[in-house]
Amino acid sequence: MAHQQHTKTTQQQQHVSSTSEINSVFHAIWAADKQRITAFHEKRFPNDTFHGNFVVKVCDTKRGENIKSHNLFKLYKWDEVNHKYKSSTNAELLKADSHKSFRLAYVLFDNYESDETKPEVNTKEECAEIMEFLNHVTDSEPMKVAAAYLRKKFANSKDVELEDKQSFTDRTKFLNKLKKIWFDQYDWGKMKSLSGFEHTFVGERRADGQVMGYHFWYKYFVDDSTENATGQDAIDFNRRLDDAASDDYIAIRFAQYVDADNDGVVDGANDAQLFKSFGSFFVGCSAECKMALGLISYYESKAAWASRRQSKRHDDRGDDEEGIHAVINGHHYKLSMHRGGDKHQYCRSFFPERV
Repeated sequence: MAHQQHTKTTQQQQHVSSTSEINSVFHAIWAADKQRITAFHEKRFPNDTFHGNFVVKVCDTKRGENIKSHNLFKLYKWDEVNHKYKSSTNAELLKADSHKSFRLAYVLFDNYESDETKPEVNTKEECAEIMEFLNHVTDSEPMKVAAAYLRKKFANSKDVELEDKQSFTDRTKFLNKLKKIWFDQYDWGKMKSLSGFEHTFVGERRADGQVMGYHFWYKYFVDDSTENATGQDAIDFNRRLDDAASDDYIAIRFAQYVDADNDGVVDGANDAQLFKSFGSFFVGCSAECKMALGLISYYESKAAWASRRQSKRHDDRGDDEEGIHAVINGHHYKLSMHRGGDKHQYCRSFFPERV
């Protein structure tokens, strides 16, 4: 009995320690995101300068209310002459060297076939865009924080493979590991050329009309405007499903048009109208911040899965149903990491939920 109590106490202490470590590294990653665009709910719009010269206003919608021609996000830039925020555009953001991350992510959005059952046609230009993006991400401050945590946490762990450990201390191997986890493509049943970046950052469409993935706020911002590759607003309506208590997070329901016949028109008769019953994402964060948070979640999930196998509690799932619980910027989230492909070595999806 005493031994059982000691074991239980030790497990509880390890859990508290692990939670504290997770909160600490996630806070550090969030704070290190210098390209993050500060988000504000429309009722809490700032009247002074904040993080960076861009801010994004998160507009409200009532539960159960469909609103066409409604833009969920509105971008503003600080006017140094008049000392106030003025309306801005995605075009202006893309020109800003201070927010290069968004430009590098933006050029990747049109590289993918939205139908998850069709294979990708990958060009040399698209591969070069991916490598330019990955070089930026690898050297970004959020990813440096993530790499330092992984080196410390898993250096002597039996639950992480040697190849992974080596990548934590070698830039080239680390970049290649990021590429493998987020960009390498794999088939899974009838689904072809899947990748974690496409699913999580860009989104896919299923045969039944469901939007799959699509967990990057900036992609929604671009699609919910005329400042995208098609020049047309592809988001038809939205409903806000969360309580709007956090400026940095949103949960929504929306419909999306996709140019399925590739004629440059997103609302034609032969295009796909898709539906997302529940989509959630952090607002304002850069792609490298989201990937750094996801990388921690990936290895925590992978280590937990390996531990279950070693303790004979084996299962074949590539995800941890409980997710990783953490406090980020004062709010409690569950971050779900789903891994896919052979040996679950790729990211399939990564998204937050307020709890």
